[in-house]
Amino acid sequence: MTGIAMRQIRRRKHSDPNERIPPGVEKVISRGSCHIGKLNDAMVLKYASDFNDLGYLTSIKVENRILQILGVHPRIVESKGLAEDGIILKYYPNGTLRSYIKNHPYETLDRRLEWCKQLVDTLSYVHSNRVIHCDICLHNILLDENFDIVLADFQGLVVDSTTGETLLDGLTRECSKSYMPRENVYFASVRTDLFAVGSAIYHLIAGHEVFPELDSIDDEKVINARFMNGEFPKNDYVASPIVEKCWRGEYAAAADVSFDIALVQATMKAVEEAMENEENEDEDESGDEDAEHEEEQLEAL
Repeated sequence: MTGIAMRQIRRRKHSDPNERIPPGVEKVISRGSCHIGKLNDAMVLKYASDFNDLGYLTSIKVENRILQILGVHPRIVESKGLAEDGIILKYYPNGTLRSYIKNHPYETLDRRLEWCKQLVDTLSYVHSNRVIHCDICLHNILLDENFDIVLADFQGLVVDSTTGETLLDGLTRECSKSYMPRENVYFASVRTDLFAVGSAIYHLIAGHEVFPELDSIDDEKVINARFMNGEFPKNDYVASPIVEKCWRGEYAAAADVSFDIALVQATMKAVEEAMENEENEDEDESGDEDAEHEEEQLEAL
């Protein structure tokens, strides 16, 4: 199975009249290489779209093991363990960050930057546990009850901390708009994850995917060529230097990205405070002028 085939399967959004829905699933709320079925108001079932495909069945088991390795974390999807037909996960009714951004185009820049910070801080924890996510994108980021991010879809790989050897691999890789060009489609590393982070930050700040005029499947070769040749979107948005460093593979760790985002946040806060102080000074000066004018009127009387 090639990476391209996996991405094509993931695009499927509509129901198949012949598809098998596991017992207990009230409604299929997401379709792709794996489907998400709502069990109740607290839990969902993630299961393979093709029950006869051993590859996807293995991916489910790999995801369960990765979530066991990561343990309980407020920014990582909560697992309830394996079931006969898949893996049971906590249900997050606020949906994906991708959908939220689409439906709330006027969300503040401060909030968007905070989501970026939460993402890279979470990824730093993931990498510290020898896990490479392999599919960072806004569709795989959920929102909890406080609208903070929750990273999901852990069908990536686990590497040996000493040798770098792959111990587990769920065989999921990024779509073309998040994919670092490389010869081996199955190769993944911290830098390939951070490349995808760059596309996620771009999506968050700009409000749309990179190269919105291109289709991630039909124009895959064009997108790949642009990334290979460094033909990035225009440098006219907040945090663009951070995004380009991700795309150029210049970050060695997610913590480095987090540091640079924090600098942007601090700069924005300083600018906002300076503008607020300037406004207050203008109001004070205006008030003094009004008071002087009133005194002059009283003297004239």
